Amino acid sequence: MADWHPEDIKAAVRKKGKTLAMLASDAGLRKQALSVCLASRASERGDLIIANFLGIPPQRIWPSRYRNGVRIRLR
Repeated sequence: MADWHPEDIKAAVRKKGKTLAMLASDAGLRKQALSVCLASRASERGDLIIANFLGIPPQRIWPSRYRNGVRIRLR
């Protein structure tokens, strides 16, 4: 199973009435903080913020980042 495309993630967030910048701000982060989750410099915290907002486990959005529900170290 492949990771969701970054544009699909952004669209899913927008369909629920927010933007990545709004989610970051709500979490007390810089506006750009969640955009890195769509790139190679992803953070577990950012993954969880997006996944929780969407109501989807992060391993369904980014299967390459998780094994058995546990975040793996990215290179």
